[in-house]
This record gives sequence, structure tokens and C-alpha cells, in this order.
Amino acid sequence: MFVSLNKKFIYTIVTFFLFTAILFVYTFYIIYGVRFQEEQKSNLTRNQQYLELLYENNGLRSELENIIKNHPDIEISTALRKKIINSDQEVKLQDTINREQKRTEEMIKNYDDRYSTIKEGARLVVISSILIFLAIVLLWFLIRRWVLYPLNRISEVSGKVSQGNLSSRVELSEQRIFLDEIDLLADTFNTMLKNLEQSIREIKEKESFLQSLIDGIPDGLRVIDEDYNIIIANKAYHKQIGRHKGNKCYMASQNRTEPCSSAMFACPLHEICRNHKNNVRVIQQFTSHPNRHLAINAAPLRIEEENKTYIIEVIRDLSDDIKFSHQQKLSSLGFMATSVAHEMKNHLGSIRMITENLLDKFYRHRPDEDEEKKLLSLIHNQLIECINVPERLLKLSRFSGDKMQDINCADSIRDVVALLDYEAKHNGITIDFQTSSPGITIKGFEPDFKMVLVNLILNAIKAISNNGIIKIEQTHTVKYVTIKVTDNGHGISRDNLQRIFEPFYSEGKDIRSGGTGLGLSIVKSIVEKFKGSIDVSSEVNVGTSFTLKFPRSDKK
Repeated sequence: MFVSLNKKFIYTIVTFFLFTAILFVYTFYIIYGVRFQEEQKSNLTRNQQYLELLYENNGLRSELENIIKNHPDIEISTALRKKIINSDQEVKLQDTINREQKRTEEMIKNYDDRYSTIKEGARLVVISSILIFLAIVLLWFLIRRWVLYPLNRISEVSGKVSQGNLSSRVELSEQRIFLDEIDLLADTFNTMLKNLEQSIREIKEKESFLQSLIDGIPDGLRVIDEDYNIIIANKAYHKQIGRHKGNKCYMASQNRTEPCSSAMFACPLHEICRNHKNNVRVIQQFTSHPNRHLAINAAPLRIEEENKTYIIEVIRDLSDDIKFSHQQKLSSLGFMATSVAHEMKNHLGSIRMITENLLDKFYRHRPDEDEEKKLLSLIHNQLIECINVPERLLKLSRFSGDKMQDINCADSIRDVVALLDYEAKHNGITIDFQTSSPGITIKGFEPDFKMVLVNLILNAIKAISNNGIIKIEQTHTVKYVTIKVTDNGHGISRDNLQRIFEPFYSEGKDIRSGGTGLGLSIVKSIVEKFKGSIDVSSEVNVGTSFTLKFPRSDKK
């Protein structure tokens, strides 16, 4: 319980005063008053007894004298008779009685005078007590003014400082003539606050500079101590983990209430602090983005002065590498398409001109039923189709730019099907495309959308061992467009189904079916860029179905 010094002084003064006054009055009364009363009472009793004896003696003498006078026949010595009947003795006895009575009166008078003196002494005690109380109050006032009030001001400023208000200062009078220790203490306290405020301002400026510095790093960065506490992190890291989930690394990354076990994955903190490794590289997935794979490079940071070890983790999102790989792939495909288109169109154009000359010169007047003319016309038509192939490749590899466009889903699907139809038929596979909404559009980049379809159809072709069919269905609702790609291939096992979108993961076992493992990762990143979703369902030896769902564009 808090009790101010002011109250402590007041309570102490009152208690001390009451105790001293009671003790003084009680002592004065016991020592002087009671003793004086007992002494006076004893003297009065003695004198009263003495007077009673004198009166009794005088009465006995009178009775004895009367007896002697009335009975002369009583024999008594002459000396005794003279002594009894002697009038001088009677006079002396009466004088003695009168003297004792005067003495008793004087004792009573002295008692009254001394009792009055005691009352006067008690009055002086009361006056002295009042003066002492006033002196104590004056002393308390001076202590309150010189000690308590300055200390109270320092205490109030200390309370404000403890709440974070470092600009508070102890107000000091400018008209101070005499300085004491508390004034010096207040000056020193203000100077300390000024230096503390300046130091904290410098620390905050350095922290702000450090935070801005690490926020400029494109990769996620965090510093962890040995107790799993996140000391500092940058914006890229907070973007990777989503919303702030706690100061513990395992809570922020894996949404756990206790440290991760080594059986789950290699913990950089455990590897560095327990196994004394200098550099640790692992790939993890955070619970906020379970479909993203993050490469974590960790290294120790040892502070010799504090005898502590911290862990610096640099976290890179592999989806950036996937996008770069996708860009490289599109760039290579565009370069290849340009080269193939240039070479094929030159040679095929020459062959087409030759066939057109032959048809015009030698078969123009022949009937359409002529077999040679039919075959030559068929060659001419196939040459035109072959010339259209590099045109489709050029459309697929064309740079999309930064602005999203309205994509006609049906037209783009038909272009991709026409591009891959030869590959499918070469493997005995039929591609069946059905749509109930040929004019529906979505927002995105047409080359990227076609790349999604190319990857899905090529994967379906690889998954079908013998003759099969690939079905592409396009449906729509008021807000969404749904594209479903289904094959009757060998399917995907349940254990591997959750990993097919991981970078560099591939189920291929031979050269034909094997791949880099980036195709579906690219597909997923493109679909998410279009603000869409992708779902997959599969059954071993039955087939696989990919369902793409995109929001419709505003175009009607």
C-alpha cells in the first residue's frame, strides 16, 4: 500500500505529540500531584488525631478534677492533686490545642496555595505543548516545502517518463537564490532526461535507417535469437508469412505453439546452435502460403560482448525463379518460333507457288474429279496448313506487355488444339473441345493463357500410353469461366497429387515422359496471376482432370 511522505510526516508528528503530552502530563500528575495529595492527607490525619487526643486529655482532666472535688475522701498524693487541679496546666493544654488548630489551618492554606501552583504548572504544560505542536507544524511545513514538494515533482516526472514521455522535465524556479541538494538533484535529473532523450532519438534514427536498409532487400530477412524470438524482420518477410502471427519463428512460419521437431524438416536454428554449422540451406513451406516453396539460407551472427548467438535467415521465394524460368522459356520459344517461321515460310511458300503454277498451267481445264488434280490440290491445301503452323507459334510467343487484355477463351483453346493436334494424332490421341459459350472473355495475357493450355495438353499426351482421348470443356456462370481438361491416362497417385505443383517435381520415368518439373508450377503461377484457381483430381489407371476457374471480364 502506497503512503506518501507527507502523510507519514503528519501521522508521525501527531502520534509523537500525543504520546509526549500524555506521558508528560501523566508523569507530572504522578510525581507531584498524587504525592502532594497523599502527604497533605497524612499530615491532616496526624494533626486531627493529635487534636482529638488533646481534647480527650482535657476532658479527662476536667472529669478527674470534678471527681476529686466532689469526693474529698479519695486518697491521692499531694503532688498529683496539685498537678491535676493546677490551672496553669489547663492553660498550657488550651494553648497547645489552639496552636495545633492554627497549624492545621496553615496546612490547609498551604495545600490550597500548592494546588494552585500545580494548576499553574499544568497550564504551563498545556501552553508548552501547544508551542511545541506549532513548532512541529512549522517544521513539517518547511520539510514539505523544501523536501516533499520537490521530491513529488521529481516523482511525477518519473511517472511520465516511465510511460514514454521523455520530453517531461522538472520545473525549476528561475528566481532561486539559495540552492540545496534537491535542487542539484533536479538539475541532474533534467540533464539525465535530456541525454536519455537524445540517445533514444539517435537509437530510433539508427533503427529506422537499419529497418529501411533491410526493407530494401528484395528477399525476406529475419534475425532470430537462441530462444526462437524474431528480433527484426523486413517487409518482404512479412509479405511471405502473411499477417503477423507472433514473435516466435515456429509460430510465425508454421503456426505452431512449440518448436518444430527435427523429424519435420531441418531447422536452421537447431543446425547452427546445436550442431555448430556455419551455413544451412533448406527449402520450407510456410502455413500462410502452403503452395509456395521458400529457399532459406541461414548463417550465425555472434555478439562477443553479449556472449549471444543470433541466426540470420535470408528467405527467397522460388516462384520468382519459376517466373524467370517461364520468361526464359517463352523467350526461347519465341526465338525458335521466329526462326522456324522464317525458314518454313520461305521454303513452304516456294513449294506452294510451284503447286499453284502446276495447278494453273496443267490442271486448270481438267475437271475437279480428276485424280491427279485432287492429289495436287490436297498437297496445296496441306502446304497452306503447314504455313499456318509457324503463324500460331508466333502468336504463342508474342510478348504480352504489362496491360491485361480481354481473351476469347474459345478462340485461344482452338488455336492451341490446332497447334498440338498433329502431336496428339501422331500418338493416336483425339482432342475433343466442347464449349457452350464461344464469346466469353477473361482478363489476362493471351500468350500466358495459351501456355497454360499447352502445358496441360502436353502433360495429358504424355500421361496416355495407348490410344486415348483428351476432353476440353468450357462452361460459364454469371461471374466465372470454367475450363476442364480431362484425360484417360495412367493417373496420379494420392501421395504425389499434393506435390505436382512443386517446382522441379516430375513423375516422369523415361526420356519421353520426363520433364524439368516446372510446367505445372508455371501453370499455377499464371492462373494465380489471372486471379483464378486450379484444382486437380486423379485416379490411378483411370485418368486425371484439371479444372481452371477464371473471373469473367467486364466485356459483354
